[in-house]
Amino acid sequence: MTNVGQKWKVRLESVDGLRRSALAVALGFVGVVTLFVGGAAVADPGGWTGIGGTAIVVLGMLGLSVLGLYRPGAALVVLAVVACAPLAFGVWSLVDYGAVHAWEDTHGPLSLVLVAALCAPAAVAGLSRPRAAGYFILTVSVVPLLLAAVGAASDLYEPLLGGLLLAPLIVSGVMFLLSGRQQGQPHPSAPLPGNPVLR
Repeated sequence: MTNVGQKWKVRLESVDGLRRSALAVALGFVGVVTLFVGGAAVADPGGWTGIGGTAIVVLGMLGLSVLGLYRPGAALVVLAVVACAPLAFGVWSLVDYGAVHAWEDTHGPLSLVLVAALCAPAAVAGLSRPRAAGYFILTVSVVPLLLAAVGAASDLYEPLLGGLLLAPLIVSGVMFLLSGRQQGQPHPSAPLPGNPVLR
């Protein structure tokens, strides 16, 4: 095995179960969303428009996920810049919810696609940086939802139903935060640095 392979084997073995579970929840949800939305995009606009749009989103997710695996810090910075898109969509929902709702009825669930496309690479980066990934996933999934709920006013049930749909990502973000919290605390069985071990 090469040095890179050995390095990754050691790195992935050191990841705790909570982070692995959070990654599984996030990637499972994103996989299901990608299958349903990608299938609908291929069927509804059809042709190269549906296939091309789906391919661009999937390849972008895969590229950012590879960056998140090899360079988690850089990936989180890139994702933070790209996160302006779903946050801007949330601000648009706050200002004119009716226009956003009509646009999504015509073009598809862009807000869901943006959130899913950003949370998958963040979850991969969360293997190394769980606290930052947890904050990122919660921000990208909850803030646009809250902005849409405030903008919807009397149609509050629609954004809340979207919130139920995003519940796996919210759970994944909380799990990453808990894993980051556990990572920062010394374990009772481990000796404290600088203190001798009494036997």
